[in-house]
Amino acid sequence: MVQEEKKSPVLHHLSISAVVRILIKGARSRADLAVDTGLSKQTMSEAIRTLESAGWVHSVGVTSGRLGRSAILYEIDTRAGAVLGLDIGATRFKLLLSDVRGQPLAEREIPTSSLDPARLTQEIITQAKAFVGASAEGRPLRYVCLATPGVVTPQSGLLAMAPNLPALAGINLSHALREGLGCTVDIENDVNAAAVGERWQGEARSAHHAAYLALGTGIGVGLIADGRLLRGATGAAGEVSYLPIGTESLDKESISRGALERSLGVKAALADFASSRTAPQTVAAFLEALENDDQRAKQALKRIGELGALLVLSVQAMFDPQVIVLGGILGLAPPVLDALRHEISLRTARPVNLVRSALGLRAPVIGATQLALTGLFQEVFSPQADRQSLQLAWPIPEPTSAVS
Repeated sequence: MVQEEKKSPVLHHLSISAVVRILIKGARSRADLAVDTGLSKQTMSEAIRTLESAGWVHSVGVTSGRLGRSAILYEIDTRAGAVLGLDIGATRFKLLLSDVRGQPLAEREIPTSSLDPARLTQEIITQAKAFVGASAEGRPLRYVCLATPGVVTPQSGLLAMAPNLPALAGINLSHALREGLGCTVDIENDVNAAAVGERWQGEARSAHHAAYLALGTGIGVGLIADGRLLRGATGAAGEVSYLPIGTESLDKESISRGALERSLGVKAALADFASSRTAPQTVAAFLEALENDDQRAKQALKRIGELGALLVLSVQAMFDPQVIVLGGILGLAPPVLDALRHEISLRTARPVNLVRSALGLRAPVIGATQLALTGLFQEVFSPQADRQSLQLAWPIPEPTSAVS
């Protein structure tokens, strides 16, 4: 398909792209597609013939219940390939495999055995290959998106600003994984990916302006503006952990790690409950203490509410989102949402639509999968000039089934 497209006239290429954008939503006849796209019947027939010969489209029956002759229905062939969403953290990584229509095929979570950059990269490649081989049912892996803490520098592709995953600092993950997996690999900030996931399947469905606020080991905001993921000039949009609030902003650690993260990240906000525990264990200990009416836990919750309210109101004032989705290991705790809403109500008369994530800790890997789908369709079906512009997500429907 790609080789054929390089020889195709631009108008033919655009026609194919228009047809695929409709078919990704469901089965249609040629006559329906001609009406939907405004293309002539001849142009439509040529586009369908091209897509069929390339294995992207197949017939699935005929129309029924209409006057006149029955028409053949066409849809995207889910056997055309698979995409992989990955979400990597300090102790584990998640994998979600979907077909080219976004229907999930398999999902897995795997503990990481090493944080050495070379070993971790090879482990991701090895595990991903085994996972795809066992779950893709013969579909070729066509595109991968990996969600990770930190910022991917657009010019170099190197990962920066990831203090909670220092082993990957300065690594060109995209290049290393592309060589190992044999397809295009995009790297995306995990909070950005979570924002995309929530807009696709979660609490921000169909919102043109939305924010995803992650409160966990790190602090971050993913922003959707006019339906587009907002990355900023250097990819660092939403890195709110570096806001100079919460603690002394001139300290070296605040400059390198972020003043707000030093106050609102799990280790700092729940220092009395951290000890040698992991972040999930720390949050669990904190919630148990709250249930037991522990004063330290109450004080910690009030501090989280106060600082979190300042952050939420800052996001609301700057970006005016329709909804702010709260996630992350700490943000998902019900008392935290209640505390934030209370403190926000004391500080503004304007309504703030703050809700808890419906996707939980799966939001980043779901978003990575949507980004992989969009990347694939942009790569195969969109002209080069379109791919280089700011991209709107392809109109891929929400999956109708869960992973079995």
